[in-house]
Formats: sequence, structure tokens, C-alpha cells
Amino acid sequence: MGHDRFASRPTSRHPLPLPKGVKCYTIAAAIGPAPKSRWDQVIGDGLVPVQSALGQHPDARLKLTFPRSRQWTVRGISHLGLLDRDQVYELIRDWLGA
Repeated sequence: MGHDRFASRPTSRHPLPLPKGVKCYTIAAAIGPAPKSRWDQVIGDGLVPVQSALGQHPDARLKLTFPRSRQWTVRGISHLGLLDRDQVYELIRDWLGA
């Protein structure tokens, strides 16, 4: 309301870093087969772009810094496909057991 919805404007988001002392993990799904493809940037898992799911952002203040060992991207499935994929369950179980 009161502005052009297609015009660029400053973000109203505020940085919220990952909590200190807590091991944080992230799993991203990707419909496309190749890492860092246009599919990942635009389509992602059909709901969330891969970069967003992994906490990546062009503005360094808004970037979440998950260690590489606590990030995983599963390919060839959608956002909701994460819910019943055996390999996703096994990874979460391994992470929680570590």
C-alpha cells in the first residue's frame, strides 16, 4: 500500500544470528540435479531457494554461518519430500547422536 510493489526498496529485516553454544544444522532440498544451478537459485525445492535454506544471503549481516559439516543438500526432491526420505531421517539421527 502506498508504493510500487515492483520497485526496489530497503529491506526491513534485522540480523538474527544463530544462538551461541547451540549446534545448529540445516538441510536443503533441491528439485534440480546440479549444485549451484539456476534451478537452485530460482526454484530450489519448489518453496525455498537452496541458498535461503542453507542460511546464505548476499548481505553478510543476514547470513547464517552453519559449519559445512552441519549443512546438507539432498537433490531430486521437493520441500515436502524431505518429510519421508529415509536418507534425511538417517542424517538427522546421526547428527543427533554425535
